[in-house]
Amino acid sequence: MPRKNRRNPEFFQPQEAPRPRSAAPDWAELPGYDVRHVGGEKEYRCPGCDHVVRAGTWHLVVIPLDAPDERRHWHTECWRKELRRIGAYRPPPPGA
Repeated sequence: MPRKNRRNPEFFQPQEAPRPRSAAPDWAELPGYDVRHVGGEKEYRCPGCDHVVRAGTWHLVVIPLDAPDERRHWHTECWRKELRRIGAYRPPPPGA
């Protein structure tokens, strides 16, 4: 007699949508700012280290909600250091 392969009912549960590539990591968020993860098409100057963020490099764009013209392009690690400096860094949970 042939076997009946039955799928686990959890297989049919709706899956959580994957996080978009442009979404900043949870640790990078800061109240009052819109933080995005982008891969720029041109070079920018990082305010954290004053070095160039090269074209095509994934980095963070930090936009103050009350002054969108003051957006800045940060190296990811420079933004992490800035958050530590101001006491707003929230490390990701282990295994994330």
